[in-house]
Amino acid sequence: FCDPACGSGHILVYAFKMLAAMYEERGYREREIPELILTKNLAGMEIDSRAAQIAELALAMCAREHDRRFFRRGVRADVTVLSSIPLGEDELPGNKKLAEELSHLGEIGSLLNPSEDEIDELKAAAASCSDDLFAATAKTKLESAAAICEKLSHRFTCTVANPPYMGSSSFNPFMSKWIKKNYPDVKSDLCTCFIERGFNLVEDKGYAAMVTMQSWMFLGSFEKMRAKVIDNKTIVSMAHLGPRAFDAIGGEVVNVTADVIYNQHSDAEGAYVRLVDINGSEAKRLKLVEAIQNPDCGWFYRRDAGTFKQIPGIPIAYWASDGLLSAMADGVKLSSFGRTSKGIITGKNDKFIRLWWECAVGTIGFSSSSVSDLFSGRKWHPCTKGGSYRKWFGNLDSVIDWSNNGHSVFESASREGNHAQDYSDELKFKPAISWSAITSSIPSFRYASNCLSEHAGMCLFVPEDKIGYMLSLLNSSVSKEYFSLIAPTLNVNAGDVDKFPVLLSCFNLVDGLFKESRGLSKTDWDSFETSWDFKRHPLV
Repeated sequence: FCDPACGSGHILVYAFKMLAAMYEERGYREREIPELILTKNLAGMEIDSRAAQIAELALAMCAREHDRRFFRRGVRADVTVLSSIPLGEDELPGNKKLAEELSHLGEIGSLLNPSEDEIDELKAAAASCSDDLFAATAKTKLESAAAICEKLSHRFTCTVANPPYMGSSSFNPFMSKWIKKNYPDVKSDLCTCFIERGFNLVEDKGYAAMVTMQSWMFLGSFEKMRAKVIDNKTIVSMAHLGPRAFDAIGGEVVNVTADVIYNQHSDAEGAYVRLVDINGSEAKRLKLVEAIQNPDCGWFYRRDAGTFKQIPGIPIAYWASDGLLSAMADGVKLSSFGRTSKGIITGKNDKFIRLWWECAVGTIGFSSSSVSDLFSGRKWHPCTKGGSYRKWFGNLDSVIDWSNNGHSVFESASREGNHAQDYSDELKFKPAISWSAITSSIPSFRYASNCLSEHAGMCLFVPEDKIGYMLSLLNSSVSKEYFSLIAPTLNVNAGDVDKFPVLLSCFNLVDGLFKESRGLSKTDWDSFETSWDFKRHPLV
């Protein structure tokens, strides 16, 4: 049993208690149990020496509960501190890469996966050192490096961890370069690197169990990782805890999942418990226990992981209905009917984007319909910029300084070092379906025309005769279920919309309902002064 990022040993302590109970069931004498567990069953690794000391002390106190003479026996817990071992080029001349990795071991920790050849090389280098005073230091470092690398190369029956979470943007230069080279499929977060490393630490037919962020289940950056897990491993069980799993961390900040993965492929169905809508750690625990005792509770699922391949992006969408999975397999991707666009980035929104009532009406091109209108002398032009939940029509209250096709924006970006981007001229001011790139709940889609697209209010452009059908589909209950599978995070990206499965039917009926819904929504939007088409309040 190994925890490759053990911290102060919470998981190791729990494992000790569980193993002690197992030994007692087998009839072992109580005072023999602590030494057996600490020397044969438990191992931990940690880069923080203080945390490792706490973990070792916690395990020693657990051992003392079973054996009052434990402190006299000279037994220590197997908790390895992974500190950096600075090796010069002359101390390990044949392997500059390993020398650099060991010099940064205090950063990469148990993610280092040394080969047998590298361990032999370290031992040979240590053996070749002479016994004189100047070589003694190098020999000590090489022997220590060899011992730690042997620990890192050991394989266990199971690994259990709650690994650290850190996005790639927080990596230092060495860490960023090293992660990209050694963990290319999971490089976006330290947490997912530990998931992959966990599979290397366990034996074939062993188990890797971790509490991790749920992002690896859904985000496109981890699609290759999910494909490998489905093809080569078996998801045995998963408690999808979602937000508010830790009472100390409120809100939607951390969304987590706890899973057990078998380190070999099998056709067995996995067991999944969906607890994302339950508030509080204790409430989630009680619902988890209830699901185990009563699989018909409504939040317990059985699913063959192979079915996830039917869904674009291979998300771990265990709660998807058979009908939705069938639609995803048979439907045509929405990208076949049109194209999405991320829109404009000004690099300085507080200067180049305004609410329309902050500008003189005569300077706004409300009726712009093509790129040529950007050179008409009007400074401001309507733009979609996301906004709150609203279907069919609305959230049109922003204008952007895009005169001369963004000349002043790009000039400012070049001068001040900001990032600015444009999108295709042929799409500008065309009828489109717009949505908010960031949403706090269910995504909503709206009709927009005579507007530019800002990147927070991305747009889908389809032929005008199909725009009603596609908008109706995206605002349907089916869409809600689809995006809960594909984009369960706060972001709805262009790629998520591109993959939406379309089954054309009842076209004329749907188009009529679209026109009615859009008309009602527009009337509602225009009844308030924030609409540039406002005439009078309906109550006046």
